[in-house]
Amino acid sequence: MNPLYLGTQERRLFAVYEPAAVKDRRARAAVLCYPWGAEYLYAHRTMRQLAVKLSAGGFHTLRFDYFGTGDSGGEDSEANPAAAVSDVESAIEALQDIVGAARVTLVGLRLGAMLAARTAMRRKEYVEALVLWDPIVLPEEAAGMMGSLPARTLMMLTDTRAIELAGVTAESMSAPCPWVEDATITGAVPVRVIQRITEWLA
Repeated sequence: MNPLYLGTQERRLFAVYEPAAVKDRRARAAVLCYPWGAEYLYAHRTMRQLAVKLSAGGFHTLRFDYFGTGDSGGEDSEANPAAAVSDVESAIEALQDIVGAARVTLVGLRLGAMLAARTAMRRKEYVEALVLWDPIVLPEEAAGMMGSLPARTLMMLTDTRAIELAGVTAESMSAPCPWVEDATITGAVPVRVIQRITEWLA
């Protein structure tokens, strides 16, 4: 685990880089996009375990805090989902520089999934695969995403309230929702979901 800062002096982002445990001829890289607010806190352990699992599977992995959140620069009042897309782009560029990968995989959870999707549509040439884990779908965005996401896109649905996107391969799996504050599941890691994401990306 290697902590670092990326982005610009004005928009400094804290990140953690996990090098691939298994070397491959082609550098494989994945950027993880966290959920937002309290869901970030509850899902932190799950996202870390996902990074470790991907690293063990041969992915160079980068997870980061959006500007105005976590250990990144900025104030709470400066954090907003629209600007966070540029943070995802900065994370992609940083990981490409670190490992020399031409393209990366984006894996997003909840609001992080929607940020990953927006980034993938803007920077399709840099994204080879996209995983949307229980994305928060805005109705006005859903229709516009049809045909705009990478050909290799997986939607993992563990929350029964999640909305599927037309034209996107979706898999449903019964598992604890790690972003929910609950006396019995807070901090629980949905191992089966992490395993399935890793297998799909292999």
